[in-house]
Amino acid sequence: MVTSVIVNIVGGTDAQNTTAVTIGDVRWGLNGTANFGTAQNVADGNSLLTVYKTTQPTQIAITVEARGYPTTLNITVNADTISVQTA
Repeated sequence: MVTSVIVNIVGGTDAQNTTAVTIGDVRWGLNGTANFGTAQNVADGNSLLTVYKTTQPTQIAITVEARGYPTTLNITVNADTISVQTA
């Protein structure tokens, strides 16, 4: 099963330095298969969400769960942390 997921970068001190986000092997942004704000299908279950940015650290990752229903993830990107909220 797959879940339709939209990823948005909504703020934080490193929001403008964010280049891409992956959930599992699905990528938004630079070299991705969709821009931020566009829905893509993500495998249901737990996956690693990784934010890529141009400042150190260049990657920050957490585990998220796709639960089988359309979801929008609003991500706040700071220097060393990210927070993810569902909309």
